[in-house]
Amino acid sequence: MTILAISGSLRRSSINSAVLRAAAAAAARDGVSIAVDESVRELPHFDPGLEAQPPEAVLRFRARWEDAAGVLLAVPEYAFGIPGAFKNALDWTVGIGSLYPKPITVLNVAPPGRGAHVREALGLVMTALDADVAYFSVPVVPGDRDANGEVSDPRIIHELRAVVGELAQRAAQAALRSR
Repeated sequence: MTILAISGSLRRSSINSAVLRAAAAAAARDGVSIAVDESVRELPHFDPGLEAQPPEAVLRFRARWEDAAGVLLAVPEYAFGIPGAFKNALDWTVGIGSLYPKPITVLNVAPPGRGAHVREALGLVMTALDADVAYFSVPVVPGDRDANGEVSDPRIIHELRAVVGELAQRAAQAALRSR
């Protein structure tokens, strides 16, 4: 079983991306494979006119979504909403219905009291896409990162393992239902 992990941030030093890398490393210890995907930055602007023959980058992106047993997302809040590049990526999945009935977990890694607007915005999009979504908060503050910017705090790693374990369980149940 492979879980696809996608950060909603294009910033290379993003805390969202660091959390996904930490989740992948922690999950590997539990026998769960997480593929961290950074191809959101390669996608062209969504154009419904290209749906019949999407660009190669879109085909690769869609294939990764479709092949994954589940999807783990960490999406920052930009201007009370979803970052544009990430929303663009979600738009490219509409035509193929690849989010249903795939289990998706959305991580909010913002400090307490932040990130509510992106959750609300993502909730609307995920409802429109008929996705099976669970939301978890695993707050990460700058002191939780090591000198290389990676997340290594044992408390956070423990929480990430629990989140990934829940997603893996939902993915296994979805696989059984689809047989």
